[in-house]
Order: sequence, then structure tokens, then C-alpha cells
Amino acid sequence: MSIKTVYWAPMLHAKDENNWSMLFIEPQSVFNKFIDDNKNTPESRTTEVKRCPAFTNLTKNTFYIENPMETDLEFENGKVTFKKQGLFYELNGNNLSYSLSYAFFCEDDLELLMTTPYFSEAKHQQYAITVPGRFNISRWFRPFNVELMLINNKDKFKIAENEHIAYFTFLTDDKVVLQRFEVNDTIRKVATTCSSVDSWWRKIPLPKRYERFLKTKTNRIILTEIKKQLVQ
Repeated sequence: MSIKTVYWAPMLHAKDENNWSMLFIEPQSVFNKFIDDNKNTPESRTTEVKRCPAFTNLTKNTFYIENPMETDLEFENGKVTFKKQGLFYELNGNNLSYSLSYAFFCEDDLELLMTTPYFSEAKHQQYAITVPGRFNISRWFRPFNVELMLINNKDKFKIAENEHIAYFTFLTDDKVVLQRFEVNDTIRKVATTCSSVDSWWRKIPLPKRYERFLKTKTNRIILTEIKKQLVQ
């Protein structure tokens, strides 16, 4: 089996005087957590699942991220009240932007899918669900922003510390190995340019964006900068 190295980093706000790296817990394998959680469960109750290729092939390359701080919010007429100190960025209608943005990049051709934590006990989903997204992380570079859609016009949102808030599934049969890096100015500027593409190159489909990204060797620029910034 081949190995794909995926580089990841917290995407922090450029103008923030603080470094919030401590809020970004490294993504962890859903499959490994299932095995660990069931190590004391009778083998007969988990064998069927552990041996199922449909389950193992999916979950071995699916990683969860944890919410780093308990958050308790209430909403009224577009205003937000913090019932308990936590993370929050912006409320736009029923769309709740959370202060967690993860950047991923792979030198090999690879698509990444972000979804709700559908195989975890995630009680926050009674209030809101994670907005999914998918693109090729070798042909485009922008952060995956954790955004949640409030359900049925809910007027509150609560999530516990360490609760799983999103899944990242790498769409490959190869083994995925994660390597952390720190974002520098060059990396951040490319990410900002890609994130704001609709403001300067409107209504362009992803395949054409990918083509331009590769044609201008922006992928090589990103990889060169990432290798300077690896966290050992």
C-alpha cells in the first residue's frame, strides 16, 4: 500500500496578536478511536464491524477534530450572548461561523471531504450541523472553515470541550500520514487569494481553478514553503 503525506496547519487570523495554535488539536483517526473505545468490549460484539471492508476502508482515512473549548451561545434578533466563554466568529442568518480553520495540502492528487461527525456522539447536532465541503487539496489551497447551520431556527448552540465537531475524509485507498506545519505570510497570502477567488474571478468552476493553480506552479510554491515550516 502506498503512503500519502498530508500536510496540515491551523489557519490563524493574520492580524491577531495572539497565537491560537493551542486550540487546534491534531486530527485523529476515527477507526483507531473505534478500536480503542471497544478494547474492553467482547470480541463477538465488534468483530463484524472491524472485519467489514466497507467500514474499515472508509474510517481508516477519516479523521475527527475536537472542539477545544466548551461553548454555550444564545441568539436573539441577530445578537449573540455568551452563556459560557467559548469559540465564536460570526452569525449570518442561520449560519454559524466557528473559530476553527484547518489548512491541508498534499503533493499527490487527493480530494478531501469535510462532513458532520456522523459516527461520534456529538450532542451539539441537536442545535446545528456542520456544513460539508469537498475539493482537491493538491490542486487548490484554502482552509476548511468549520461552519454550522442552525437547525429549525434554534436560538442557542452548545458544544462540550473535546466533542467531535467535524470529520475529514481523504478520498483514497492509500494510507494517509499527517504532518503538521506552521503557516507563514506566503502561505497565508495564497490561501487568502484562493478563498476570495469569487471577488476577482467570478463564476469559475473548480476544474478551471485547478488548472490555473497548477499552470502557474502555485502548488510548487505552497509545497516549498510548507517544507520550510514543518513542525518536528
